[in-house]
Amino acid sequence: MISISWCKNLLARHPVLNVLVLAAVFNLFCAALVYDERGKASDQARSAASNLVASVSRDISRNIEIIDLTIQKVIDRVNQPGFTELGSDLQRQLLFDQVATAQYFAAIAVVDENGRLRYHSRFTDPNIINVAKLQYFSVHRDRPDVGLYVSLPIKSPVGLGWGLVFSRRLSHPDGRFAGIAYVGLGLDYFTDLFRRMDLGRNGSMSLMRADRKLLVREPFDEKHLGTDVSGAEIYRYYPQQRSGSYEASSSPIDGVPRLYTFTQIGDFPLTISVGRSLQDVYAAWWNRALTIGAIVLVLTGAMIALALSLRREFRRRKAAHREALHNEALFRGAMKGAGIGTALLRLDETVFKVNPAFCRLFGFTEEEMLSRTAADLTHPDDAPPDDGALLRGETDFAATERRFVRKDGTEVWVLRSSSLVRDEAGRPTYLIVQFQDITARREAEERLRYNATHDDLTGLLNRSAFEQKLEEALAESRDTGIRHVLAFVDLDRLKIINDSAGHVAGDALLRGVAGALPNFLREGDVIGRLGGDEFGIILHGCSLDDATVILEDLNTAASAIQFPWEDRSYSVGASIGVTEITPSISSPSAVLAQADVACLTAKMAGRNRVSIYRPEQSEAVDRHREIAVAAGIKLTIEEGRLRLFAQRIVACVGTIQERYEILVRMVDKDGTIIPPSVFIPAAERYDLIGAIDRWVVQEALTMIGRAGGLDRHTRIHLNLSAASIGDASFVAHVIEVLEDTGVASEILVFEITETALVSNMAVAAATVGRLREMGCQIALDDFGAGLSSFNYLRQFPVDIVKIDGSFVHNMTTNAVDLYIVKSIHQIAKELGAQTVAEFVEDQATFDLVSSMGITFAQGYAIHRPEPFEEIMVDHEIRAEA
Repeated sequence: MISISWCKNLLARHPVLNVLVLAAVFNLFCAALVYDERGKASDQARSAASNLVASVSRDISRNIEIIDLTIQKVIDRVNQPGFTELGSDLQRQLLFDQVATAQYFAAIAVVDENGRLRYHSRFTDPNIINVAKLQYFSVHRDRPDVGLYVSLPIKSPVGLGWGLVFSRRLSHPDGRFAGIAYVGLGLDYFTDLFRRMDLGRNGSMSLMRADRKLLVREPFDEKHLGTDVSGAEIYRYYPQQRSGSYEASSSPIDGVPRLYTFTQIGDFPLTISVGRSLQDVYAAWWNRALTIGAIVLVLTGAMIALALSLRREFRRRKAAHREALHNEALFRGAMKGAGIGTALLRLDETVFKVNPAFCRLFGFTEEEMLSRTAADLTHPDDAPPDDGALLRGETDFAATERRFVRKDGTEVWVLRSSSLVRDEAGRPTYLIVQFQDITARREAEERLRYNATHDDLTGLLNRSAFEQKLEEALAESRDTGIRHVLAFVDLDRLKIINDSAGHVAGDALLRGVAGALPNFLREGDVIGRLGGDEFGIILHGCSLDDATVILEDLNTAASAIQFPWEDRSYSVGASIGVTEITPSISSPSAVLAQADVACLTAKMAGRNRVSIYRPEQSEAVDRHREIAVAAGIKLTIEEGRLRLFAQRIVACVGTIQERYEILVRMVDKDGTIIPPSVFIPAAERYDLIGAIDRWVVQEALTMIGRAGGLDRHTRIHLNLSAASIGDASFVAHVIEVLEDTGVASEILVFEITETALVSNMAVAAATVGRLREMGCQIALDDFGAGLSSFNYLRQFPVDIVKIDGSFVHNMTTNAVDLYIVKSIHQIAKELGAQTVAEFVEDQATFDLVSSMGITFAQGYAIHRPEPFEEIMVDHEIRAEA
């Protein structure tokens, strides 16, 4: 207790010591921070490496399982009664034509008990190979219980390169050794797989056998194949731990220090390890440590300098104690706001004292400000501040936000706060005025105002601001009679770019087009983004003829734009609708509708052109467009130009269950893929959507049946329209197709939307009930997009709730969308329904929905839609394996 009191007194008597103690504490804190950062860098590297090694392990395990199934299928065929009595060609066909093959299979073969070749997938000469002296043959001959055996790397004697041999024993009915069946897997499979992984500089990836022999390693070197790596540090942990991470000061192969992460591959006697160079692991941490060290050094020096300065200052103050007391009394009120510029003004508002913060704020020294007035700093476009109300006693305090000019001529926004000091008799003596820099806040407010009126992606006016400009142009036309022109610009083929190259490419193209369009307009014309790939242009005081010339030039330029992305180059055109803004127009929405009709006319005429609105075209063009599209749909169905695509839906955690949502695309006569947004609305209006639904059910189940069905864990999602839900015969159609194709009804999940439900509630309830009775699941699609979404959960028992992508897309940056997604998931969970997060576009969104416990995720970050036929081919291959 006495020592603590003594320390406090010592620090109080010696302020310089306070600074030195603070410097020491600061250095200790920074050292602890650097040490903690190193731990975080290690944890992040271990986590990333664990994900990588798990991914590679799953891939290798899956392929070894396929190889083992292939070997067992060959053995079963060889052991079938009567197989040896068949012709050699038929034997080879039965053995090799229907077993799983893969890109890296070097060979599939069967040898007899003497090591002589009986069957080989690549050669027919039985004398070309004898494996009697090879280890994998002798292992099976001497050890009947060995199971699947993995050989050391072997270089093929017949020119098939390096590979591993996976083998199983063949036995006579009495148990005697009858030979082996094996599959040779090229080492190219492993080296290609490893090279696709991001290992960083001096990284490595190794595959080892349970007997501690190295099978393959990246970087690849033949001399290391089969090396005994018993001395590697991994065997301090494995096999006691199936997986883990550790730092090794040196590699037994190349001596490079690395952070290693390892795991056993399934239940196979193989271990995979990934090594990241410690130099890479700690590179960012080392840079931060150097930065922090430099900062600590500078700040410590500053603190020491401050301590020395304080020492000199204390000595000076002792010599000028009386003057300091006088100055302290003078500034007691002015210095209440420490760090805020403060000036003391005489009653005529001339300056007689300023503090250092004032000098830093405006750039003037105290001597330069003496006898000036604060009004001298006022911006020339503004009136000087008025303190008359204070001087007259009408108020005790005044505050205003004003612009001032610094000594260097730059502008600064300040909050000017003034108060009047009176003497003991109540007479005014001087003014205390404080100046707080609010430039950053004003700039932030200006940015907010800008963001409220401009599109985030392109920087153009957003739809709300553009419609305001359109309303102003319409009001001007009514007041003055001046006519303007409105153009509605819709980019052609952007959807194709989005589907083929992704939304990142589409967004980049939109930014480029948005930056180019203003170059073809006149000064004073207005351009804005109305949404998606649609833009609006207001040509002020422009005739239709002049506007047409300007817009034709703009359209020609847009068509000439070549947009390079990765290894391809894309081009877009524009369909432009033009209408005149006249005093007779009733509202902005009316003139926008006219421009939209003209734009549709341009599209119907073949796209990439300018179309002028004619009053007689409005509804007639609209109806004609939809009729033409509807006729095209009928012809498409008749000519078989509908195609099925599918997008994978993955489990966020745990289960390996596969799900696919079936999507329909229309193929134009020239082979162009037409997205649903173009033909589905017309199909719904002219009662063609039911036929499309039936076609999708028939085609999807036929493909599944042709492939031999699907794994019982796989689920297929099919979208149902309002027309099909309201069709009492639709369920009977589904039953008929299921019986014809032999597909189990339990694999089907029917997705319905709020719109489909509301169209006919009674029939919808009956249809949903019958589908559930058949064993099909029901998913409520686009949940949350409508106002009545939660109400339907009360009326319809559903198995899955698909959260609308408009909420999921922004949930990493928008707190409101995040809370909505959480609420939907919680409600669905309480009702016993699983959840799907739609529109998952990046890894950050996937990680977030996974952490929330959402069951499944769907979006471009997981899988881009691909032809369903190709997916079924993959399933067919796996089923045969």
